[in-house]
Amino acid sequence: MNLAKTAIMPIDLQNEYRPGAAWPIVDYDGVLARTAAILEAARAAHVQAFHVQAWVGEDKRSNYARLNEGVSDEFRYAVAGSAGSDICEEVAPVPSEIVVRKTWPTAFKDTNLHKDLADRGIENLIVTGILTDSCVRATVFDAVYAGFRVWLVKDAMGSMTTMMHRTATLDMANRLYGGGVLTTSEAIKLLRGEPYQAWRCTRPVEFAYTLETVDRIYEAL
Repeated sequence: MNLAKTAIMPIDLQNEYRPGAAWPIVDYDGVLARTAAILEAARAAHVQAFHVQAWVGEDKRSNYARLNEGVSDEFRYAVAGSAGSDICEEVAPVPSEIVVRKTWPTAFKDTNLHKDLADRGIENLIVTGILTDSCVRATVFDAVYAGFRVWLVKDAMGSMTTMMHRTATLDMANRLYGGGVLTTSEAIKLLRGEPYQAWRCTRPVEFAYTLETVDRIYEAL
């Protein structure tokens, strides 16, 4: 992989997903620690990071008419300026890194992300973050359709249950055209310029998984 054309993209690693917060993520401390290790390796390799942050201001609430209709204020998330919407300190961006604030699940809608990536000649995206089944999946599919090669770091992503995370990872793996799946340790090797191993997508919908086979297939990636 050409690191000069590669970027790291942590998605929505914010305080409101910590244990005991509004929407706790399984093994969130581990997801943060592994993403921090990947960011450290990326910075040493001078690989650009794009931090995606869910950020919904009062002026944007009208975009969610059906959500506002059915959900009370106590269940609002990504409230602009709130402590919950802050990026976790363990993975906080440094001044040279870019923060992409989004109001939709995908980071490509109503942002400059696509242009910023294209202007820097980025072709490969190494993705971490949460929720695997929501904002990660929406962003990843838009990235693939926009022509980027996406590499998921499966143990540096998460959701509210292990099954939600694993099935969403397999859903994305089925359509990661040109990309694939890494573990944190292999992603770090990649960023250090060392030999690494990854599962690579070579055909559409390779995994017609069932509840009985999800874990076996996921572990094999």
